[in-house]
Amino acid sequence: MAGIAKRFRTGTKRWSMAASAIMFGGIALAACGSPAKTTAQAPKASKAVQNLAVEVETGKMDGKAGWPRFVPSSLTVKANQPVRLVITSYDDGTAPLPSALVTYDKVAGGTETVGGVALTSVKNSEVSHTFTVPQLGLNAVIPAAPSNGSVKVVFTFTPTKSGTFTWQCYAPCGSGSDGMGGAMVTKGWMTGSLQVS
Repeated sequence: MAGIAKRFRTGTKRWSMAASAIMFGGIALAACGSPAKTTAQAPKASKAVQNLAVEVETGKMDGKAGWPRFVPSSLTVKANQPVRLVITSYDDGTAPLPSALVTYDKVAGGTETVGGVALTSVKNSEVSHTFTVPQLGLNAVIPAAPSNGSVKVVFTFTPTKSGTFTWQCYAPCGSGSDGMGGAMVTKGWMTGSLQVS
């Protein structure tokens, strides 16, 4: 009887060791998982929206009468990723577009909201500025702000080309008989750069 008990204890030890090995192996396999399944189940990375903020200051704000300006005037974004450009304008003056540029009263290359309301154009008599990048087909229209207030334009677009592009305001809000001098032709005022990398 003592011999049977000894063999049972020895057999139980062997069985316990074998069971432990199987259980440990199972846990290790479960923890590691299959690389193919893990990869297949991984969600695709979403493209984060790039948020930019620009202000349109008036001559009173920037200290140069009759010289409105976009601050900052140099912007950098990544190609093929959505951009949300928020333009807050304090300029209550209008600069209706001349007949040769009247198409710049329409939003192009993206979507625009003004004060939270979606729009596709601004009445020419209410245009104050534009943010236009002809090489990328982009045009955001900025209406005049209410007196002593501001207007918030949100322009969302996705640049598809890389490079350094010039943006320009096409509303004649500068000096000279045609309104296209002064701030209109001075980099850092009504013109600047959009770097797309």
